[in-house]
Amino acid sequence: MSAPLPSCFPRPGLAALACGLLLSACGGGGGGGGSMPVLAVPSLSQLDATATSANASATGEDTAAAVDAVVDTTSSVALALPAGVPVSGVTVDCAGGGTATLSISGGTLSSEVNGQLDAGEHYSVVFAQCTDRAGSARLDGSVELDVLSADRSTSPETLAVHLVVSHLTLAQPSGTVTLDGTATVSRSVTSDNGTTTTVSHVSVPSATLATAFNGRDATFTVSDLDATRTQTSVGGVTTASQFGGHMTLAGSADGRTLSLTFATAGNVTHGADGTLVSGAWTVVRPDATIATTVANGLVVMTTDDGSDGTIDHTWTFTTAQLEAAAG
Repeated sequence: MSAPLPSCFPRPGLAALACGLLLSACGGGGGGGGSMPVLAVPSLSQLDATATSANASATGEDTAAAVDAVVDTTSSVALALPAGVPVSGVTVDCAGGGTATLSISGGTLSSEVNGQLDAGEHYSVVFAQCTDRAGSARLDGSVELDVLSADRSTSPETLAVHLVVSHLTLAQPSGTVTLDGTATVSRSVTSDNGTTTTVSHVSVPSATLATAFNGRDATFTVSDLDATRTQTSVGGVTTASQFGGHMTLAGSADGRTLSLTFATAGNVTHGADGTLVSGAWTVVRPDATIATTVANGLVVMTTDDGSDGTIDHTWTFTTAQLEAAAG
């Protein structure tokens, strides 16, 4: 949290000194028609700026990734349903371990047992350590999913769903994300020579997000998230991903209180192992604007204290240091 502005109420030490300096700057404490003093805007530290930037960037993509994982996993477990059996409380094994228990309504008997998400269907799913084929993502929690539209007759294939998730936890090698809220997803899927490209447009009007990364816990409220996430995979294993969008974020992370807006400039790109490769984004706090650019393993970060259009600090450090500041 940024330091408070000095006050001229009686305080010991530096606060009193600051008040004395302000009074002397405008001709002392007496009359004389001197101008009012201008209070200095607190300077944002590199540690504070880095933590703010890292959490803002990670939270937007974590939310979109959790929503994407729900759609992917629900689609894959639907394929594992026993053929021809009405789906009500049916438990199936997930590709990498764990289970998912499904009930399907809203469609015809033939559509509900065809192993695909069809328009008009409603899925109630409870995940229990449900892990993907690559073993890189595990889901726990429950979801209500309505299929708004689905078209597999064209290329790319398209799908639109509305989700309500309840204490849904996505566990990945880098940490865990727990999501409660609603989302709408529109996606297209293209397959070519063994490579699958999935483009998901994710809208989240409001959700709470709890994260655990780098040995630190954080809790956020995400509002007005509008993002596009592109994921490339081969044989079910992610080879790269991109994220772009904007949102409003409030909450706390590692003892810091956050209140900000976040927006990318184009796409933020991650490699096959999830590490940050390139991108640029801006975070606006009540007390400062932070601009971050990533390229060639380095981060260039600038801060504008007070958001008055003047760059007050420029720092350069590694992407590993930025990623380590999240949580």
